Amino acid sequence: MKDTPRYKRWYAGMPIRFKLLFWFVPLLMATIVAMGWIAYEISSNEVMDKMKQTQNQLTQKTADQIDSVAKEMLFFSNNLFLDDEIQRLLESDYQPAERQKAFKTISNMMVASDSIQSMILYTLKPGYEHLEPFATNQAGITSAMTLSHFMEGPYYEAALKVKGSPVYGLVKPSDDIFVGDHYHKIVLSRVIGNIYNLKPAGLIMIGVDAARIGRLYLGQPTLATEMFVISEDGLIITATDQRWIGKYDTELPYNGTKAAQTRFSTEERLGLWKESPDWMITQTISPSTGWHVVVVNTREKLVSELGRIGQLTVAVAVLCFLISLVITWLLSNMITKPLMKLSRSMRKLQTGDFTQRVHFTGQDEIGELGTGYNAMVQRIKVLIDDVYATQLKQKEAELKTLQAQISPHFLYNTLNTISWTAERKGEKDIADMVYSLSQVFRLSLNDGKDFFTIEQEMELVRNYLFLQKRRFMDRFDFSIEIAEEVSSFMIPKLILQPLAENAIIHGIEPLNGNGFITLKAYGFDNSVVLEVLDNGIGMTESQLHKLLSGLQRVENRSLEAKEDELRTGFALLNIQDRLRLFQSGAYLELDSREGKGTCAVIHLERKGD
Repeated sequence: MKDTPRYKRWYAGMPIRFKLLFWFVPLLMATIVAMGWIAYEISSNEVMDKMKQTQNQLTQKTADQIDSVAKEMLFFSNNLFLDDEIQRLLESDYQPAERQKAFKTISNMMVASDSIQSMILYTLKPGYEHLEPFATNQAGITSAMTLSHFMEGPYYEAALKVKGSPVYGLVKPSDDIFVGDHYHKIVLSRVIGNIYNLKPAGLIMIGVDAARIGRLYLGQPTLATEMFVISEDGLIITATDQRWIGKYDTELPYNGTKAAQTRFSTEERLGLWKESPDWMITQTISPSTGWHVVVVNTREKLVSELGRIGQLTVAVAVLCFLISLVITWLLSNMITKPLMKLSRSMRKLQTGDFTQRVHFTGQDEIGELGTGYNAMVQRIKVLIDDVYATQLKQKEAELKTLQAQISPHFLYNTLNTISWTAERKGEKDIADMVYSLSQVFRLSLNDGKDFFTIEQEMELVRNYLFLQKRRFMDRFDFSIEIAEEVSSFMIPKLILQPLAENAIIHGIEPLNGNGFITLKAYGFDNSVVLEVLDNGIGMTESQLHKLLSGLQRVENRSLEAKEDELRTGFALLNIQDRLRLFQSGAYLELDSREGKGTCAVIHLERKGD
């Protein structure tokens, strides 16, 4: 046989306390790490979702504000279209009086507006291309590019193409449309028709300061967040950082190489931005202008937030582990301390100290173990006392048996002589009774042996019942049935005779007659069954329960106390004790019904054969 591995010997020699820690601590660590990781993942996802939600809300809010500016410019242009002074100015030759009236009207409208700062009105009458247009700002009448030069730019063609719909865009200072104005302008270009025939009469360009709009609605630039408003062709209309106004999105640092980005549309480039691992980007489109409102956040803030969450998770996990370790140590002490106490008591018990007891306050498995241990010690002590008492009684019985066997042949011969004498005188009944008595006496002594065959036991009972039948004047009859395969089975002598006697005294005698007793012996599976059945008065359920409870109650009592405990059932108690000494699996079973009779059944194992 191979030697046990060293690690198994080491583990087997560990105290239970350390075995509990050996298994529980790794499981505890794994559980805490798993729970910490799950908590970190949930928290990080919550933080990321919250940041995305906040950024989306900011993006939508900015788009709504850009829309409000565009709608304000469109409302301004609608008012100009409907104003009589503006209509007369477009039909006139731009006379000073008409200009002055239009200036007053537009000045009042610009004062009422929060955003509009500049306005240019071109007439589309043929021959007026080189005429100075009507231009004004919040400071007063100003100069602007003539229509002939304006027609060379992109805004003129775009405005004519959409036939009165607004066209939004960005005017750079280098375009010289607003003469003397060095700021980027968000502009609306629109053809104004004649109010009477709706034919194109003029072209209006309304401008607002792009940098001012960025400051008002996009906020100041920060290291973490930047915002852009980008046109469909990639031109940056406004931004938190004014340096980017008028440039193209391909110049922003969120792109890859410029050569790789120019072949994509603005929508496609913005989609590529979102794949960047360094930035968190959200974008939406302004319904009024079609521009992209883009919010860019560096992921450093997110990483910093997740780092704090990770540190907090680790700290909580370590704290939980330390607390759980202390609790585990205390719990292991609570479990092992009673076991150690029990172990010390068992070592003292091994030396013969049967006064040992353990007292556990709990009602759990350990408490039950202590209670069972105390009962076992008490039971061992009772068994030892019973064995000693049994040995004493056995010696006494052997002595009495020797005394009873004095001259047995003399007794047999005397009874036989009386039987022959009675038979010679014609007293056959007396002769039969004396003969049966001599057989009962002979079989009872059995030459000092303690065991019968079933056949011998039944022969003894037959003679005994014959005598009792004569005594009770034929008030009962009996039958005996023995299966051949069990007739030679050895049993303790006089094991059935007390049951037959009980059947007569307690069952048949109170009857007025017609009593019947049946004795059977047969095999069943691996058992031998002996039955004594009578049709006597039987017992009530309470009487039967009291008798069975008494037998059960005294089963674990000392031999000296049993006779005092169960006087009325002493024969049954004697049979029960003798069966237990004969076979550990042998037992006596009782059943009775009031007015029906009583049945006593003995179950024996065949291994006793």
